[in-house]
Amino acid sequence: MRRDAIQLSPRGQATYRLLGLTVALLLLYGLSLSLSALYQLPSQPFEDLIAREGIERLSQRAFQFTVLSGLIGAGLMMAGERLRLRSALSLQRIWTALAVVSIALTPIDHHGALDLAAALALLLSLALTARAAEGYAAVYLRVWQVGLLLIGISFAAAPLLEDRALEALRAFQLQVAGPIAGLSVMFWLMRRYSRVEAEWAADGLRITALLVFLAGSLISLGRLGLSAVVSLAATPLIPLCFIILAGHSYRALSSRNENASLAPHWIAVATLFWLVGGGFLGALSIQPAIAEAMRGTALAHTQEWLARWSLLAIVLAVVNEGASSLRGDNRRVTGYIPLWLIAFGAGLASIVGACRGVVQITLRDLAGLADAAMAEHLLPLTVVWIICLSAVVGGVLIYALGFWLRRPRIIVAED
Repeated sequence: MRRDAIQLSPRGQATYRLLGLTVALLLLYGLSLSLSALYQLPSQPFEDLIAREGIERLSQRAFQFTVLSGLIGAGLMMAGERLRLRSALSLQRIWTALAVVSIALTPIDHHGALDLAAALALLLSLALTARAAEGYAAVYLRVWQVGLLLIGISFAAAPLLEDRALEALRAFQLQVAGPIAGLSVMFWLMRRYSRVEAEWAADGLRITALLVFLAGSLISLGRLGLSAVVSLAATPLIPLCFIILAGHSYRALSSRNENASLAPHWIAVATLFWLVGGGFLGALSIQPAIAEAMRGTALAHTQEWLARWSLLAIVLAVVNEGASSLRGDNRRVTGYIPLWLIAFGAGLASIVGACRGVVQITLRDLAGLADAAMAEHLLPLTVVWIICLSAVVGGVLIYALGFWLRRPRIIVAED
């Protein structure tokens, strides 16, 4: 099959390569996800070949670099020509090398060296893009920089913490740092697929970033334990923050322009997952008794699952819009099938996962069942959950195949 040729500047080629890296890492994340799911079965077929901890570390690392590669690519697009060509090329090359090395060294990383390397690379990204935050897109890039700074700080602090403090830090990464960077990309994309005014989008980003910071911080502190008074007062506040975010997203989605990419569809998925995972489950998870019951169960994993896929949906929106604009053809880069498979698969997996968590809590706290015997009783729900997960992995595979099969042949011109 003969590929179409497009002409890009070196800056555009660097951006397209980052988008391709994001899709490759997404595929790795999907494959590691399918393997890690099999360890939920009573009989674990790969236990003698691959340690469960190794697969979980690989899955976590692939997720981190998928999201961060997409965010770095979005940063290059937001900065545009305000970012020097040498800085753009250096950022793309350094980040690509770090991602490949980190994935390769994940099985032997036991002391957080790779997290520290990622933190340093993120700080370098901030340094290279420091002067690019000007003009109409300044607010998007500045919020993006704040999000990356918070992610970098959390990476650097992770090796120093343990137990509940480490749980709170990981919740901070998923509920505060990542979403703030994702919001900057989300509102920047709104200006590309919607007719909303530039001033409204900039003001909306400032408001929702502050609200998500507040709600996510409360969710993170809930891992350490909040007093009953604080948790009750924060219960209506957390859903309200995400409802306001959803209202901003709906206004942009209801005022579409001629943009034909699937970016707004992925933004809708991210908004829905934020509403459920952040708003509903977030409000539940800060209640002291409920938080204690959720620890280590599938219910807590469901909250983390929704937070992850809200960020991944933002990244997939970036890939769709970025590839479409770089190709200059204003059409879908990937189709509807991976969108529906991932959206419905991840959504149904969260419902089944929440049910598994409730059953776990019931069997453990009321029936006194030991954890070793839990897998047998959860088997029917686990099988359904794996089926839903298979739909997600299938959607990831089709998404990656669609992106790579439709990739153009790039001819580099002068910047």
